[in-house]
Amino acid sequence: MVFFNKDFHKLVTIKRKKRARRFTLRVCQLTGHITLTIPLRASISYAKDFLLENADWVNAQLKQVIPRNYVSIGTKIPIGWVEREIVIQKLSQRRHNLEPNSLQLDCMEVEVGSATKNFLVDHATKVLTPIIEENAEHIKRKIKSIRFKDTKSRWGSCSSTGSLMVNWRLIMAPPSVYRYVAIHEVSHLKYMNHGADFWRLVESLHPHYREDRFWLKENGRKLKTFIFEISEVA
Repeated sequence: MVFFNKDFHKLVTIKRKKRARRFTLRVCQLTGHITLTIPLRASISYAKDFLLENADWVNAQLKQVIPRNYVSIGTKIPIGWVEREIVIQKLSQRRHNLEPNSLQLDCMEVEVGSATKNFLVDHATKVLTPIIEENAEHIKRKIKSIRFKDTKSRWGSCSSTGSLMVNWRLIMAPPSVYRYVAIHEVSHLKYMNHGADFWRLVESLHPHYREDRFWLKENGRKLKTFIFEISEVA
């Protein structure tokens, strides 16, 4: 059930779950969407009362929501955590050009969002692939494949077969941070867990991983506020 709550001025989704034993509230820090999970036989009226009883908590969470940034001409986007202003520029040989203070795109105005996204995916591929391959070779492990995707909850993953995935939005973070995530996933080629041996390997490859891990926890959601295409709005 989805309804608009006038008190919060937000959409609220009420989900019934068979395994739910209690009421659980969640506020998405990207969209501000409120989700209330309730037991299978709980009443909707009681669920709405529960929501209002926890209004202070919900409002506190909503204040932490970072406004979404629709990418267009003039948008300042971090690349390597250095802000670049997006501008349209006629280029002779390529579709984009990365300058110290700007990202130049040779495209139509309506294509700016998708063109920026395409640049970021390509740039992430070029920058992160060598980091992954070099560290995999260093620990004597083989990689089956490397994919760059935009996932909602994960910054990266590694399968038992050696397939790695890294979120391309990381290319907007400081270089040390995206290097940490790449090394984190490479380390899973040797240890498919987060045990002591795993973290010792991560530290040997990236000594300051704790600082970068903390940065990602504190600032990572800012990388996900940029909207490049209408289909990303949820």
